[in-house]
Amino acid sequence: MKTERTIRLEELLKAKFNTRNDFFVFECTIGWYGGEIVDCIKYNCQREISCYEIKQSKQDFYSKNKLTFIGNKNYFVMPYSLYEQVKNDIDWDIGVYVAIDRREQVEEKETNEFGVTFTKTYMKCIDGLNELYCIKPAKSRDLRADKEVILSSMLRSMQRDRVI
Repeated sequence: MKTERTIRLEELLKAKFNTRNDFFVFECTIGWYGGEIVDCIKYNCQREISCYEIKQSKQDFYSKNKLTFIGNKNYFVMPYSLYEQVKNDIDWDIGVYVAIDRREQVEEKETNEFGVTFTKTYMKCIDGLNELYCIKPAKSRDLRADKEVILSSMLRSMQRDRVI
């Protein structure tokens, strides 16, 4: 049973995809006997596979559920407040999309050890479920599964979701 928050994160992720160039499916079982399930997997016209694991709470993030990061690029999708709690436990090559309400510009005045005052300007994320923002890009890597197996798994899962 999916929570309202998980459903909203899926909707936000789906809105990020270009329906003309991106082929994606949610809850894709990898392989014929389904040892692993990817929350969302996408194949694009550049022949790149991206995997997305949706995490909606700290308990969900640290659960024993297997993370199926088999793509060329791999991402977590989570609320911004969760990212702030777990960011030090995310591998260097895994990207992160955070759900935010908005970003706003913040200015802070700081004085260095020489007495020089300067203004530091940055964008601050405000937690919410209004849009997805890529706070950490994924590093590209080799696939961790056979491409033919991944694509056939996607096709099978897409057939499951097909509306007649």
